[in-house]
Amino acid sequence: MKKLLGVMVLSLLWCSTSYANIIMQDLIDALVETKKPKSIEVANNLKSTGDNDKSYDLVIRKANLNIKDAKNIATAIKKIDQNKGPQLGTISMSFNEDLKDEGVITILNHIPLTTSVIAFVECGITDKAGQAIIDWAAKTNNLNGIYIEGNDFSKDMEKKFEKLRADNPRLTVLSEWASEEFKEMVKKSFN
Repeated sequence: MKKLLGVMVLSLLWCSTSYANIIMQDLIDALVETKKPKSIEVANNLKSTGDNDKSYDLVIRKANLNIKDAKNIATAIKKIDQNKGPQLGTISMSFNEDLKDEGVITILNHIPLTTSVIAFVECGITDKAGQAIIDWAAKTNNLNGIYIEGNDFSKDMEKKFEKLRADNPRLTVLSEWASEEFKEMVKKSFN
């Protein structure tokens, strides 16, 4: 009788959890495991992903994420893609200064090429991640926006971003702050 009751309870739990939630669970877990309030908030929002959702956005700004967090999140994103889950539309991990080159490159190596917007504003990155962003952009035709202001790029890297803009007129590439006022407005507006 206990065995039958256990099977019934598991069946009910299985039925109440959508397939999309099961596919998203690794990402939800990775976000919760950071133990950072902003990531936990994003994880809770992802729980509402339904079976009919074809895409999702991952916006984790100002969450104090580090390289270890990036690696766990990247692995979970890749699993969603491998399991034919919802497509990642936008990824914004801006204002996470401790991501550094390694964290951003790890994310780029795991996100699907169908992603249309990437944002790593003020993530403590240098030319190394800048080149990885350019290389990643060259592999996709789906990219609409790259937002990477407030990082430590050389003049040579800025020239490469200018070439990327010129070669892809429909692609928005913001690699430098337009003005101090714009920078302050963005920092106040985007959480």
